[in-house]
Amino acid sequence: MRSLVLGAVVASALISGSGPRCAADTSGASMKGTMAPVTAAKGYRFELAGPQREDVGRSTLSVRLIRTPDNKSVIGAMIIQSRADLGPIGMATMTAPIKQLPSTTPGVYSFEIANGAVWNKPDKWALTFSAKVQGEARTVHGTVIVQLSP
Repeated sequence: MRSLVLGAVVASALISGSGPRCAADTSGASMKGTMAPVTAAKGYRFELAGPQREDVGRSTLSVRLIRTPDNKSVIGAMIIQSRADLGPIGMATMTAPIKQLPSTTPGVYSFEIANGAVWNKPDKWALTFSAKVQGEARTVHGTVIVQLSP
């Protein structure tokens, strides 16, 4: 009888939303029912757009967001997150500051990576981007692997 009452209390808490919170929920809202993970929009890729420039301790490069069905550049996307890390050599926790630069070419997004202060030798870096694309409900994610010198 006791387990039946406890089961009813747990079920009631879950239905009312006062039960456990989803680990990914940072909004403070309670989890109701089951939540499917939000996946990235498919049909897009990031690629290098032209040569990169390397100064002492800094690398500047440009990427293009491509819509894969028609291989056209996406113009006007908002890059909402960018990350530079040494994941390709097994050290993803080693990150470098990355900042977006103004771009004069539509559909090309430029970035400066301060990799010299982190890693003082040429190596492979993973540049990971998240972007919002007009008309796309989900966020677009992608990674470009590049060789950077300090």
